[in-house]
Amino acid sequence: KSAMFPLHIWLPDAMEGPTPVSALIHAATMVVAGVYLVARMFPLYIGYAPDVLHWVAYIGAFTALYAAVVACVQSDIKRVLAFSTISQIGFMLVALGVCTSSDPHTGGLGYMASMFHLFTHAMFKALLFLCAGCIIHAVHSNEMSAMGGMRKYMPVTHITFLVACLAIAGIWPLSGFFSKDEILTACFAFSPLMGWVMTGIAGLTAFYMFRLYYGIFWGKENKELHAHHTPHAAPATMTVPLVVLAVITCVAGFIPFGDFISSDGEAYTIHLDGGVVAISLTVAIAAIALATWMYLRAKQPVADRLATTFSGLHKAAYHRFYIDEAYQFVTHRIIFGCISRPIAWFDRHVVDGFMNLLARTTQSAALGIRFMQSGSVQRYCIWFFAGTLGLTLLLLILR
Repeated sequence: KSAMFPLHIWLPDAMEGPTPVSALIHAATMVVAGVYLVARMFPLYIGYAPDVLHWVAYIGAFTALYAAVVACVQSDIKRVLAFSTISQIGFMLVALGVCTSSDPHTGGLGYMASMFHLFTHAMFKALLFLCAGCIIHAVHSNEMSAMGGMRKYMPVTHITFLVACLAIAGIWPLSGFFSKDEILTACFAFSPLMGWVMTGIAGLTAFYMFRLYYGIFWGKENKELHAHHTPHAAPATMTVPLVVLAVITCVAGFIPFGDFISSDGEAYTIHLDGGVVAISLTVAIAAIALATWMYLRAKQPVADRLATTFSGLHKAAYHRFYIDEAYQFVTHRIIFGCISRPIAWFDRHVVDGFMNLLARTTQSAALGIRFMQSGSVQRYCIWFFAGTLGLTLLLLILR
């Protein structure tokens, strides 16, 4: 399955299914199968097509940016998480794409960082989706407008969701910090421009995740909706997995992942780059602070004013920059209307018509000679002798 632009449109729509299934496919290899495929074929890329590997990085960076921008304005909480996954897969592919050789000190860092982030992302993204399932179970809606102030109703979900948000934002000492920091280090080693671009996208990640966090657990409570249905805490069958995943998210970053996975099979010792750490943490904290300033309060004048000022951009991002509409136009108007419909007409009228003509001709011939099969032995003898005579005359004439 590909989640890269422009083949990403299936992923947000796949979130219509049950939330535990969403958590599973985002944590397992279904969504990240493309990342695993590139990693599995890494020796071929390095040995025979390194330029193609770099194009993987460019496409991954664009996809990460596109998905992060779209996630900043979505109101369906599962759709925000779906575009977050697309963006994080972009990070993983960028890490693989910036590999310049199989040497551990140049290319091996990106390879290890990509697989490390695939591993840590599975933990906190599964946690985010299961938290979303608890929230949807409590309010019977996916929309943030039906939420707000949920922290007092769902304390366990609130804390575990916050842990996952801090992890994906890249805050020390949670697992997302270690894997994402290694990706940014590999990007800066490849190109300062790529490093700064991915750092900015990481900042967007922190921003839209805390926009989601404040919109669900803080912000303005929908008292009218809650008057008809009071939100309630999820049962232990739903919260225990959250706690387990939250604990794993807190400690998974300390696993010496390079000892188990590397580009050449040799152990790779992880060394944090102090400069990259300072930059990434500063950007993440600034993005969280910006989201706090804009979305913590019940009223959000800054966010509303920005949405009004940049209404065209906001509307385009909310509609995912009309990529889905473009697919609908191409498939329904061009492929179905201009190509499939003429082919269907040709199939119904020419191909089927020809086969029907053969059938009618055969049926007419059968009706024409059915009188020969009368069951009379005498008549069979007459036809036999007539046929023999006819064949004899034909042979004489041809001779």
